[in-house]
Amino acid sequence: MHKITREKRCEDMLFAGMKNLLQSQDIFGMEEFSVKILEILMLLEREEYLKGIDVTAGDKGNGTYERSFKALNRNSLLINIPRTRSGQFKPLTIELLNKQQTQVNELALLLYRKGLSSRDVSEIMKDFFGEQMSHDTVNNLAESFSGIRKQWESRQLDAYYKVIFCDALYVSLKRNNSYSKEAVHVIYGVKDDNTRELLLLEVNPTESHNVWGDYFTKLKQRGINEVDLIVADGLPGLSDTARQHFIGSDFQRCVVHKQRNILNKIRPKEKAEVANDIKAVFNNFENTSTMAEAEKKLEDFCNKWKDAYPNIARSLQSEEIKDYFTYVNYPTEVRRMIYTTNSIENLNRQIRRVTKTKVTFDKADNLLDIVFMVIKDFEANNWQKFSVHTFNHWPKKTQSI
Repeated sequence: MHKITREKRCEDMLFAGMKNLLQSQDIFGMEEFSVKILEILMLLEREEYLKGIDVTAGDKGNGTYERSFKALNRNSLLINIPRTRSGQFKPLTIELLNKQQTQVNELALLLYRKGLSSRDVSEIMKDFFGEQMSHDTVNNLAESFSGIRKQWESRQLDAYYKVIFCDALYVSLKRNNSYSKEAVHVIYGVKDDNTRELLLLEVNPTESHNVWGDYFTKLKQRGINEVDLIVADGLPGLSDTARQHFIGSDFQRCVVHKQRNILNKIRPKEKAEVANDIKAVFNNFENTSTMAEAEKKLEDFCNKWKDAYPNIARSLQSEEIKDYFTYVNYPTEVRRMIYTTNSIENLNRQIRRVTKTKVTFDKADNLLDIVFMVIKDFEANNWQKFSVHTFNHWPKKTQSI
């Protein structure tokens, strides 16, 4: 109790002394006065440090150096920080200032991750803190994720996934002094505990089944050896490539993509009717829905429209069409989760919302860093927070589907 009373008295004396000092001078404003107090505190720290070291160490004061800090107000602070010849002295006071700087950097990075361009972030920093943060500084902050992303790229994955979803979206990227749209490839998987996680993020000038094959190889090198189902779009050759890499897996082509492709080839006056008919063909989500019934609906659709649209009818009668009905072989509870790549399309919308504000990317790493940040945010706020309990109905690996 006596110690607490003494500490309170010391605090009151310090407060009164600093208040009197501030009121008795007319040279410094409040901000400048605060800087001087910080500088004096660090000089006192250095003095105590030099008293406490072995004389034979030979360390001594070596002047000061200037450093600018963006404070969480409208101005930056230019502070003289004392140093020693050995460079071993680290004032405690500077840690308080570094914390402020870290908060400013985190704010800038958060704004960038939420979709603001580096120019927008720079201007906001100037409006709020009185000093502009350069575009390069903002980009460098984003690049701090490079190390995290590259560590993640080599992280071991689970051996088994119930289903993996594959998709690609196109973003403008600079290569060899020219810009063009390149394919950002994304794969995420549903684990055995029904949580979801990002498995692969890569960029390549084009999308092809061979490129996907290379990425499947990477997944296997990182530990995956069994996947029950692969869901992707109708890219030619992709189903065969997937089955070659994950022997025994099923392949589901995205039904929504197929429906869009069909409707894009229909005359406007017939589009509504065809849309209803093709939707009925793939509407196999009831307990009573069977593969035989789905095949019969497809046959009826082709017979109805083959005269007006023979190419569409032929495409629906090809060998690959069976991959659009794989979901019918699975329990009714999970069919809506696997008949389309819409779940990954939701993620892609978040990626597009951010990347479209950046206009272009000068390096592939810069593009991957920002997309990685977006996905990890999405993963933390969605995939990891909410497991997909529907997949409790997933058939066991040893069960014949």
